[in-house]
Amino acid sequence: MNKPIAGDPLIADLKIVRRLIRRPMRGWTVWAVLGSCFIAGLDMLGVAATLPLMQLVTGADPSQGVLGYVADLLGTKDEQALILAVAVAVGLAFALKSLATVAFRWWLLGHTTKLEAEAATELLRRYLLAPYWAHREREVSVIHRNLASAVGQTFGQVFLGLMSLLSDALTLAAILVVLLIVSPLVTLFAIVVFGLLGWAIQKNLKKRHLKIGRAIAKSDLDAWTALMPGLNGFREARLSSTAEVFVDRFGRAKADRAHTNRLASLMAEIPKYILEMGFVLGIASIALILFTTGTKEFALAVLGVFAAAAVRLLPTMNRVVSTIGGIRAGRVGMRILAEEVERLDKDGYHIESRPSSKCFSGDIELDQVTYRFRDSGTDVLRGVSTTIVRGQTTAFVGSSGAGKSTLLDIILGLLEPTSGTVRSGGENIFDDLPSWYSGLGVVPQDVFLLDDSLKGNIAFGEDPRDIDPARLLNAIELAQLAPLVQDMPEGLSTRLGERGVRLSGGQRQRVGIARALYRQPSILVLDEATAALDNVTERKISNTIESLSGTMTIILVAHRLSTVKNADKVVFMSNGRIEAEGSFTEVQGRSAEFAHLVALGKLG
Repeated sequence: MNKPIAGDPLIADLKIVRRLIRRPMRGWTVWAVLGSCFIAGLDMLGVAATLPLMQLVTGADPSQGVLGYVADLLGTKDEQALILAVAVAVGLAFALKSLATVAFRWWLLGHTTKLEAEAATELLRRYLLAPYWAHREREVSVIHRNLASAVGQTFGQVFLGLMSLLSDALTLAAILVVLLIVSPLVTLFAIVVFGLLGWAIQKNLKKRHLKIGRAIAKSDLDAWTALMPGLNGFREARLSSTAEVFVDRFGRAKADRAHTNRLASLMAEIPKYILEMGFVLGIASIALILFTTGTKEFALAVLGVFAAAAVRLLPTMNRVVSTIGGIRAGRVGMRILAEEVERLDKDGYHIESRPSSKCFSGDIELDQVTYRFRDSGTDVLRGVSTTIVRGQTTAFVGSSGAGKSTLLDIILGLLEPTSGTVRSGGENIFDDLPSWYSGLGVVPQDVFLLDDSLKGNIAFGEDPRDIDPARLLNAIELAQLAPLVQDMPEGLSTRLGERGVRLSGGQRQRVGIARALYRQPSILVLDEATAALDNVTERKISNTIESLSGTMTIILVAHRLSTVKNADKVVFMSNGRIEAEGSFTEVQGRSAEFAHLVALGKLG
């Protein structure tokens, strides 16, 4: 966290988090307030109805005061009939209040959990549509923690807590109004005593609740930080016998979380027992005041009303104190979430709109492209200018750190150059990225595969009902993937397992090529697509790529020079600049460094 909680306004954070909810909330809030008022009104009615009942039980005159009004309303002064009628009214009021409270609580929980789901979904949308440079800087464990924990704390503790607090506060106010009418002096005494008691409890627990909130945020992040490397680096952990290291880290984080949960539960229970003891002493004090300042009958009647009110007041006050503690603990998660939303919105995000009618065609022209990472003081690309001819194969080669991958990210439209332009057919690609993306097919070095069918992996992200069989078969044929499909037990419907664990490296690359070709791209980009393959598989993949030459623009980024030997144009990069370009042979003659790399690879 960047700021202390004590200085963070609750309303400001709520307004920031509100951005994650797309639907209007004003109507929902109004209904929540009205529902709370209705529940409070039923509580008021139930408590108020106990006064005539207690007066009847203590033998008060049915023709006087409140009893006289009730007797006139019912048209009888018979004590037994009045007792029965008032008792039924009290029972119905409390029963109706209980049913209404359950229904209101169900409605409130339903809407709050829906809001939580919507907020988590919108937060994920912001993560996935964030600028590429921001995504590269973000830790996956932080994303997991924010989606799973911070959103839950914000809506499950703070937002729901505030709504519950409103309902309980109105209930307390309604009951206190009745008690003030019945006995102002005694009620004021109770307000002062229990108000001070509640204030003292909150003052002593405030820092502990904030500490609990911070501990929850830290332990959740620690757990994800230990879990992700252990699962993603399974092979390395197994071969280096370090699995227990990740297990221990995860175990410590979970133990810290369990200890924090224990403290949180205890902090929620302590006020209950203090308030119960306070209520017993309070009722005793009220009884003493009543019996020393009024008649026995009046004292018993008022004491009965206060006892009935206490049945509602005690659990309500317990909830209020517990809810305030939960809100304070949840504030830590909400502060984390608010900061993350602010950061994401400040970074900006890509809008996935439908491609316009604009069609990028023609050569791709890079003009004085320079790029510097936000946290770097030096340029990784310096004045790069070249032309990628439409329909030809252009290869970018160079040693590690030469700037090839960064330049490719700029060509793809993932990174925007610090200066310079990238045009296709004379149009700046960054003026209409959705249209630019629609013409790209990209095959990375490590092809990401879903735990889905082979068909679902080729038609990546497309609804199964919308998959085009003709395009699918054409992509399979062009990628020379037919033998794999035939060998699969269920053909195209065979599930590949998470990250394609059932496939070899070459098969994964062919699936990646088929996926790229299914999009029917005008530009095919292969980023180190053969770097991790053996020579035989590399040759087969290279043959596949060469068979596509002339049908589309192909851009290659490679370390292995054998992959690019037959390219129409080779661009050799060094230290963020283009050192030489031309055919393979021409670049070999123009660049001593490239010629040295050729010699090392024993290529002539």
